[in-house]
Amino acid sequence: MSRQPALIRELKHRAARIRWMSLKSTAQAGSGHPTSCNSAADLLAALFFHVMRYDPQNPGSSANDRLVLSKGHAAPALYAAWCEAGYLTEEQVYTLRQMNSPIEGHPMPYLPFVDVATGSLGQGLSVGLGIALHQAKVMKNDARTFVLLGDGEMAEGSVWEAFALAAHLKMDNLMAIVDVNRLGQSRETMHGHDLRAYARKVEAFGWEALTCNGHDFEDILTAFQRALKVKGKPACILAKTIKGYGVSAIADLDNWHGKPLKPGPELDKALEEVAADLMKTPPKPSIPKPSATQAPPLASERPASFPPPPYAPDAKVATRQAVGDALLALGGADSRIWVIDGDTQNSTYSQKFADRYPDRFVECFIAEQNMAGIAAGLAARGLIPFGVTFGAFLARAFDQIRMSALSGLPVKFLGTHAGISIGEDGPSQMALEDLAFFRTLPNGAVLYPSDAVSAYGTILALARHNGPGYVRLSRPATPILYPVGEQFPLGEIKIIHAGKAPKLTVISAGVIIHEVLRALKDHPNAHQVQVIDLYCLKPFPTAQVAEAVGATGGRVVVFEEHAPAGGIGEAVATALAGKIREWTHVAVDRVPRSGPPEALLASFGLSASTIRERLTQLLA
Repeated sequence: MSRQPALIRELKHRAARIRWMSLKSTAQAGSGHPTSCNSAADLLAALFFHVMRYDPQNPGSSANDRLVLSKGHAAPALYAAWCEAGYLTEEQVYTLRQMNSPIEGHPMPYLPFVDVATGSLGQGLSVGLGIALHQAKVMKNDARTFVLLGDGEMAEGSVWEAFALAAHLKMDNLMAIVDVNRLGQSRETMHGHDLRAYARKVEAFGWEALTCNGHDFEDILTAFQRALKVKGKPACILAKTIKGYGVSAIADLDNWHGKPLKPGPELDKALEEVAADLMKTPPKPSIPKPSATQAPPLASERPASFPPPPYAPDAKVATRQAVGDALLALGGADSRIWVIDGDTQNSTYSQKFADRYPDRFVECFIAEQNMAGIAAGLAARGLIPFGVTFGAFLARAFDQIRMSALSGLPVKFLGTHAGISIGEDGPSQMALEDLAFFRTLPNGAVLYPSDAVSAYGTILALARHNGPGYVRLSRPATPILYPVGEQFPLGEIKIIHAGKAPKLTVISAGVIIHEVLRALKDHPNAHQVQVIDLYCLKPFPTAQVAEAVGATGGRVVVFEEHAPAGGIGEAVATALAGKIREWTHVAVDRVPRSGPPEALLASFGLSASTIRERLTQLLA
């Protein structure tokens, strides 16, 4: 069916303007990806000026359709589209990549139309799925989420994790658009321009696949029209495009990825070619308005205090068991709390939340990267998601976790079964690096409780933190150390064994605290030892630890079931540089083996008996 000539002319104009600004801004910046912008310009023009329903002066509105630019290197085209829509000025667009400009080289959420930082490829569809879940389950409106991907990132496994779950959840308010421009960074992509190869994969994952010529507006608009009618499953448009389209000197050529044109004759010639589709008197942008209204933000009903954890003082309870109890308490008080699981709910106890609040629980199955991406999408729309799985498996999702932290999002993670004390499962299941990478996150909180009461308290404390964070949890059942009313604020410590005349400070956390306390029981020099439960590694309680260590003359020993790099020992040594006179650090300094927890702890000098021997030597 033939479209109105006026609409086609306008869309060609908008696409030409997107290309013009992309070419010019990258040339002025001296870096960027204009060829990737040019291939996507027609798709963006159709989205912004015919398909998406949004208020261009209120880009963050929950009533708007949302767009995630998964191929984040095409950011100049995104900025140009928002300029054409009337939100950004052309002068702002031309501050691309300048220091302190929000017009970054890849999209960042300094701008309200960017939900999550993109540019680390393969993550946008998971983020879009999280946003679409928010629209469907929280807003319950007819807003839609569009995700524009590059064909190169279709090689990423995380993309297919998102494809699989979106189909399983029948997310027909989510649409993927793939810019199939054939060329990656270093060579042709896996399938080149073979749209059927992509379509077979997409269909196999349960999506509706539609193909089109990504530079023919009749074809593009027909594809969108058909995709928007798909019900009961998501739709994916596969658009055949040309990298560098519209500029003869660079179109469909290798070795132009990430290379701007040079100001002068080279740029001028390109702009002249692009200008052929510009209208002398373009109409005011025709942008469909959202049918829904902007909803007020979800309010927290969180009380000033929570019920105490349900643990008897003489009980033995694993810290991981507190996951279910703490999440239930949070979920009952605050409707923004969601839980995202990686098929571990019956081991991490997050199943309690799933049973009580199924509409706020997402089972991602064994797909941790997708789990973290969905959590980022939910957090971008104002929710507080907790991603829960074994601590070791979060390493697989670290890039997604990093990107959500760079976005300033309050995504929380609970990692259970940490350290060698899990025993016979062996080293592949033992998180020994988790503290290290979570400590790197900007504005992050890192907590490591030693009993079920402190686990309950630290999870509550993390929920209050306005940023990302992690709670490290253990598998073995251990005695209760603290009264149920004890609080565990960020940036503090607990001195769990004071010592009457301390000459040595022991610092530890988690299961190893219990081994230390057992080592000191009936020890003739126990009065010379103070023990710090370092339940909070970030923000690091520098002043409190320094004061305690100063009282023992700077003599410090750290015991931890973590790799030597990046864990408790490194955090203490860094924070107390110059204040430590005598240093001992006992950690998991080689690859562990399967075995009983007690034997494993002993083999690394972390059992009660080996710790007792080490303390006897240090106090001799």
